[in-house]
Amino acid sequence: MVPPTLGAVLLLCVVGAVNAVQTNEEIPGKGILLDPRSKSLVLQCNSTENPGLEIIWFKDNKKLSADEPRYSQNSDTNTLVINDPTYADTGNYTCAVVDGGDNATIVVQTNVTIEVSEISKNQVEGDPLTLSCKAFGVPVPEVTWFKNDEPLNISDPRISLEPLDNVTNAKLVIQNLNFDDRAEYTCFATNGISNATMMVLVRVKDKLAALWPFLGICVEVAVLCAIIFIYEKKRVKPDFEESDTDQNPENKNLSDQKEGQDIRQRK
Repeated sequence: MVPPTLGAVLLLCVVGAVNAVQTNEEIPGKGILLDPRSKSLVLQCNSTENPGLEIIWFKDNKKLSADEPRYSQNSDTNTLVINDPTYADTGNYTCAVVDGGDNATIVVQTNVTIEVSEISKNQVEGDPLTLSCKAFGVPVPEVTWFKNDEPLNISDPRISLEPLDNVTNAKLVIQNLNFDDRAEYTCFATNGISNATMMVLVRVKDKLAALWPFLGICVEVAVLCAIIFIYEKKRVKPDFEESDTDQNPENKNLSDQKEGQDIRQRK
């Protein structure tokens, strides 16, 4: 058993080691949230044991260059200012005390965002379906899929989930679509800081759906042609009979005889 006095000394040493470098995090160890709409992001470290020592900065274990125009380091306040921050500025920033051996890491994080490229999709029965959930965030978000607000049944052999941009299960693939696959699909992404959703309405059409309008046009053309043909046939037939009557000699003689009789009667 450790004596109480020795235990207290060890505890003070541990606390002193942990708090040797203090950061400007609201909650130590929880990181700082980046807002891309802000004009600057300020990171700060202070050495409680050696406040006069120089502090150097690293991002993802690489020393930051003083030539980077968007970065400005102030040795008086031990701050690193990132001007016009973007999502590319997320990551692990480490401040190390020169010659002191102490350091601290600030994780610059972001809320989850999803790039929405489509809100509905029309597919043909039997074709494959691919839905992409382009989620971004630090820490990396986790993705869950829902179908009509119910967890997606991934035990279906036609359904598979694939990674996209280092995000697990961000791509949903359904092979050989059928009419039961018509639904509203939801991508839910969370990284422990925030969450975001994306919904896509999928419609499944009959294989012959694109052919029906063409067949309808063909039927209309056929009916119109039939009407024109019948009309022309009826119009030509009386003209043909009249022409035959005019060219028949017997009919012409009978007509002349009848006309002569009428003249004699009038005399």
